[in-house]
Amino acid sequence: MQRADRMAREFAVEVEWVPFELHPDIPAEGQVRDEDLKGRQAGMRDRIATLAEAENLPLQTNQYRSNAHNTLEAGEWAREQGPETFDAVHRAIFHAYFAAGKNVSTVDQVVEAVEAADVATPGLRDALEGGTYSQRVDELTQLARQNGINGTPTFIFEDQFMVSGAQEWPVFEDVLTRLGVPRRAGVVSEEQPEPATGGP
Repeated sequence: MQRADRMAREFAVEVEWVPFELHPDIPAEGQVRDEDLKGRQAGMRDRIATLAEAENLPLQTNQYRSNAHNTLEAGEWAREQGPETFDAVHRAIFHAYFAAGKNVSTVDQVVEAVEAADVATPGLRDALEGGTYSQRVDELTQLARQNGINGTPTFIFEDQFMVSGAQEWPVFEDVLTRLGVPRRAGVVSEEQPEPATGGP
């Protein structure tokens, strides 16, 4: 999410998040990670932790593997409430899972995570319990798989470039530069110092 924020801040781009269920096999109530899985994912977790530390982001190893369907449906509910609500719900769920280490699988858990971020949730529980957005999530997930997407995060740039996984910022900067996307007015790359002004 930090990379998407920075792209939108530094370049003239709009970021649109699309639901994708990576592990539909996880039970509806989520599951505790087994030791074998922890071992296999240790290298990946260490790399993500290093990236998070570099960006000063809170991150803890979650003992749970959450079933994402309800969180993705919550995102679609939020999208229809407007961009501010979508952004708030998106961040609330990310925080609950990655920073607070919570299981966010069930309707109760998802609603609790969203309400903890002081987001008004009229209709959210009814939408989740009624599966209002379930088909939309399934269809978009299937479409993504048909187009070769099999991991998260995956960023697609103007149907020309695809960047998968947790990548360093220069990867995104390079793609946007190749596409000729202009930097926003007055923005200087955070890797470059501000130009000096005035006299000594």
